Amino acid sequence: MDVKNIWFISFESKGIYKVGGLGEVAGSITQALAEKDLNVALVMPSHGVVKDEKLRKSLQLEKVGFVRTYAYGIEYLISVYEGKLGKVKVYLISGGNENAEKILENPVVYADGITEPKAALLARTLDFLYDFSEWIPDIVHINDWHAVPAGIAIRQHTEAKGPPVPLLFQIHLYGGKYVSLDYLREFCGINPEFEMNIWLEGEQREYTFKEIYDMGGGILERTAAYISDVVATVSESYLKKDEGNVLQCIGWHFEDKSTFIYNGCDWFYDKIIANILEKHGEKIREFIGIEDLSQLTRRHLRKYLLEKALGELPESEPIIKDDYLADIVMRLRGPIVNEDGKTLAFGEEGPLVIITGRTSTQKGLDTLIRSIPAVLDYYPNAKFLFLLLPVRGGERLIEEIFAEACKYSNSVRIVYGIVPYIYFLAHVAATVYAAPSRWEPFGIMALESMAVGTPVAASRVGGLSETILDLREHGLNGTGLLVPKDNPEELAKAITSLISLMETENVDELRVLKEKIQYPELKNLLSRDVGRKIRESCLKRIEDFRWIKIADMAIKVYNIAINRRKRCKQ
Repeated sequence: MDVKNIWFISFESKGIYKVGGLGEVAGSITQALAEKDLNVALVMPSHGVVKDEKLRKSLQLEKVGFVRTYAYGIEYLISVYEGKLGKVKVYLISGGNENAEKILENPVVYADGITEPKAALLARTLDFLYDFSEWIPDIVHINDWHAVPAGIAIRQHTEAKGPPVPLLFQIHLYGGKYVSLDYLREFCGINPEFEMNIWLEGEQREYTFKEIYDMGGGILERTAAYISDVVATVSESYLKKDEGNVLQCIGWHFEDKSTFIYNGCDWFYDKIIANILEKHGEKIREFIGIEDLSQLTRRHLRKYLLEKALGELPESEPIIKDDYLADIVMRLRGPIVNEDGKTLAFGEEGPLVIITGRTSTQKGLDTLIRSIPAVLDYYPNAKFLFLLLPVRGGERLIEEIFAEACKYSNSVRIVYGIVPYIYFLAHVAATVYAAPSRWEPFGIMALESMAVGTPVAASRVGGLSETILDLREHGLNGTGLLVPKDNPEELAKAITSLISLMETENVDELRVLKEKIQYPELKNLLSRDVGRKIRESCLKRIEDFRWIKIADMAIKVYNIAINRRKRCKQ
């Protein structure tokens, strides 16, 4: 049997409510699957979306039912909304009374004490959704620990009714999330005594859910690995090669039912350039003094970004949806912001290094900060732009990174929050993208950089080691440089070398650049058009990671799960 009907359960999605990489995945792969004439439904909490009149209209949201349930003596009325995002059916789980609304309409997605109740009420709706849906899913794809209670609920419901739905559990970022059995029973509505048929080490076995919970030690990811027909992550390195890889965390006895499904990228260079010119064209023409915008160079865009656009963000940006975090950011003061806390433009342009992502120790932001002096020794006019999303749990890091940046007021700027005004512009204007992650399951940000022709200096971890082609190994087919994690000296060498290769169009004497290249094997690549060739390699590389190709990977895994569940039933 080939898959036809898919449920995709996630806590966020591009086009609905997105806060990180999982949202990019959910919004993109579901559309790609739907483009292959599959029926796809995306299920997620509302996070306040149903309260937004503009989003309700664009998503064509209509209330289709409700679930009344009780947990810990409290009544929760949960409303279910159905809508459409492109070709994908959308189910948003919303608050129908004050108790449920406080949980499901909270705009904060990921935070202790906030995510767990949302996961519980999401799980409480799965029985209703399954019975209400116009088509029954052939596969349910649950993503990260937040969706695990919902996955358990749908498996128990379908095993009771027959036939049990196949389940794919995908780990995008392992959290080792522990929950009590009481939480699963009382809040999520899971039956601990329910006997479940699972696939483990090449054979089917039966355990009560309580036994499965105990075998998993209360860790949601391990519990999900037991009940799922296939366990996936987002790269082979993150699955089984990296220090602290997924199989090390959940158990090597799951190896025979584990695999990976890459992430992808839907950035297209021509569309992004068109977006930049539509948004900034007239201002660029005036600032640069160039009439024919077809003659614009990346250096022109860099100069405009660094000397003008960065210091003229719209009043509504940066966007920080969490008031608690917004208050922390607004209190930051130093020589890189004005009296209102808005980012200042640079006094002059120079080779630009950018980094994007969450304020998390995972991202190695401190490693990049510590590499800055060594880069400035070779390129005193280099600029570093941090476009960061503040998250709960990273409050201290928000303040620490800002304080460090203020020590380099001529060279570094930090922007906390979402900045649509300059986000695409920054990627195209950049000379180098830095990704010094300590661990990185996949790293969509590296694909986005390569999609606009910007090479990447990255840690040799996770998906970064599989998507980025090291110039020292692949020559002019390379797309960046890979270095050991937690190593600011090597990161500085990689950044300096990439700047030297990419700046050939902006200097008169190549000899000056050659002297700054830190790796002997790269010196032979230097030519007047080496930067152009590296950009072309980046654009070529991204074609291997288009979402339509990633959908094919997912379909193969779905069919494996379906066939495995069929054997379990037999």
